[in-house]
Amino acid sequence: MKKAISLLLTLAMLLGIGSMVSAFAADAGVKVGFGRHDFTPNYEVPLAGYTTTRYGSETLTPEDRLLSTVVAIADGSGNTVLICTSDMTRIYADWITELRKAMSKASGVPENNIHISATHTHSSIEGNDPIAEKGTEFYSTYINGFAKAAKEAVDDLTSVTVKVGKVNIPYLNQLRHYWRANGHINGANFESTDGGKWLSNPTQADNEVQIIRFVREGKKDVLMLNWQAHPITASASTDYGKAHKPYISADFIGYCRNYLEKQDGDCLVAYYTGASGNVNPYHLVPKYRDFETCPQETPLHGERLAGYILPALQNLKTIDPTGPVKQMQMFAKTPDNGLSTIVPFELNAISVGKSIGFVTAPYEMVSEHGMYVKENSPFEITFVLYLCNGRGGYIPSLYTYDYSELFPGNPQVYETYVCKSAKGTGEDFAQSMVNMLNLLYK
Repeated sequence: MKKAISLLLTLAMLLGIGSMVSAFAADAGVKVGFGRHDFTPNYEVPLAGYTTTRYGSETLTPEDRLLSTVVAIADGSGNTVLICTSDMTRIYADWITELRKAMSKASGVPENNIHISATHTHSSIEGNDPIAEKGTEFYSTYINGFAKAAKEAVDDLTSVTVKVGKVNIPYLNQLRHYWRANGHINGANFESTDGGKWLSNPTQADNEVQIIRFVREGKKDVLMLNWQAHPITASASTDYGKAHKPYISADFIGYCRNYLEKQDGDCLVAYYTGASGNVNPYHLVPKYRDFETCPQETPLHGERLAGYILPALQNLKTIDPTGPVKQMQMFAKTPDNGLSTIVPFELNAISVGKSIGFVTAPYEMVSEHGMYVKENSPFEITFVLYLCNGRGGYIPSLYTYDYSELFPGNPQVYETYVCKSAKGTGEDFAQSMVNMLNLLYK
């Protein structure tokens, strides 16, 4: 089946099944703008990310508040792309359609040039819940606020000097398949002592943060970050799948943003979750996690992450900010996991000159896929934007399908059990993204 899926994507790339469009290109200096909207509800909402529904109605600190962020990047001819992120668990395809319409109308940026990803915090709402349906208070606040942020970002466009870099963050995340407890390969509890054991490492978590800093004369810089870890420090308890007393939170991302903006003093932070479908944070609270101590982990994790990033900002490499801003889109289809339904999806690649690349993934791609894209990208810095431009669900790597054979009697790995796409889809996505980046680079 793997070869069949590869053929589908190859045909889509070469023959235009769906479409593949170079949206814009012009050699000139780059301009960057920033917009942000706080959409934190002040009433009870269902919190997503687990099999059991939880409800939250308060934030514990300002750092927990939910934000939508828009970074506008334009070339000298005024052709503009919006790279957006939002503290939602997921943003489904129908929402993306409505967001693009509203943001395009407000900002003047073409709908296909607007890319919207979720940070995937498990202490926020997701767009398919009835409380967020069209016409509700949450829906109106969210759509209108995002559109306002898009206009704000475009109005804020300013010439920039561009700096890029990477920093390795050790000890803050783990592949959750390393640990097996209570017969569950997907056990996420690092500190469990009830019969768990370490698995042999099939691969390694991606600990690298990608950094882009757009330095703006007379305005605060725009700092873009891309890192791979599930934002679950505010919501998970000792027993996987259960949760402590719920509250609304951007998770460690909010604390990381706040810490960097306060300590640096001259930047606005846009955080993008990378390919992290199988990556969880290390649990930092000593001993056992419980309903009361779990919230302590969120600021710890966010500020430790920021603590690694902050000194790296002093050693960024200045690159040439000129050159075209280009985009390529691919709309194609792949079989579902039962091979009975053809599932549509959208992939995008965006480049800024010869140094910066972005790719969008509509699903929860895993660490191995993100590392493959970055290692094979021709660009110096490549952001993998997770849960971007619709849909949801896991896209596991091929090796996770073999766990039941390696450990007889164990249940199927959770990500493969709930995956709605055919085996091998993630690898094909990753290869297609690399192909698109190479085409943009030429």
